Amino acid sequence: MNTDNDATPDVSDTSKKPIYMPTAEAYDQWAATYDTDGNFLQALDTIMMDKIMPYFLNVLPSGPKLVELGCGTGRNTIRLQSVPGATVWGLDNSRGMLEIAMCRCRSMRESLPDTYKAESQEFALRDISSFQETEPTWDAMKDADAIISTLVLEHISLEEFFMVCSKLVRPGGHILCTNMHSDMGAISQAGFVDPATGTNIRPLSYAHTVKEFVTCASEWNFTLVWGPVERKVEENDLVKLGIRGRKWVGINAWFGVILEMLGGANGAAVVEGH
Repeated sequence: MNTDNDATPDVSDTSKKPIYMPTAEAYDQWAATYDTDGNFLQALDTIMMDKIMPYFLNVLPSGPKLVELGCGTGRNTIRLQSVPGATVWGLDNSRGMLEIAMCRCRSMRESLPDTYKAESQEFALRDISSFQETEPTWDAMKDADAIISTLVLEHISLEEFFMVCSKLVRPGGHILCTNMHSDMGAISQAGFVDPATGTNIRPLSYAHTVKEFVTCASEWNFTLVWGPVERKVEENDLVKLGIRGRKWVGINAWFGVILEMLGGANGAAVVEGH
């Protein structure tokens, strides 16, 4: 589950008023074009993930258990395939997105030598909003060393997100989280144009502020070890972001953090480089 926030037409055009639908249903329809429709926020997230991942990998133990909440089409799940000895879980509430992620990661795993790839990769069709702690699949993900969630928070409440994280990650474990910045969310939201009908489709959307995120994280016993980093779109980004990024130049579009669950033996250690 990731966001595009500029794939939609101008809603001031009354002939193209958006249709709002449940998130899973919207992403099922979006899946076929999600990776090819010029999603500039996804491209920006990829740029920033390239910078965050070295710090994130540095805090992981050997052979970690990793859970990705909202893996979408596997854009970042494929990064986890090259973590030696890792047990990787990828969850999403969209069957269409999940099927693409499964195929993508299967191909990636086949290309890696055994000494440079994760021990296992599991996928599950699950919705954070329907979390059941004792359900076998959720139960199998407990005591995770780290959780990854990129461009997902726009679609769920902070309370739901941190409640689930608190049940899954072990004390001393970490969360790498990125999201659309609220400065952008105040203007736009995730959505896409159905190429078959021209319909502007939008899922549920929240514009969480960085302050709200950090406050809620603290209430659930998580502390910052990297960030928060807030990222504006810059002119020199447009070569990589594409034409749709132009109207966002000078506006905060993204933020990212690494958190630690308090209660570990060593406490929180600040990660260098933020």
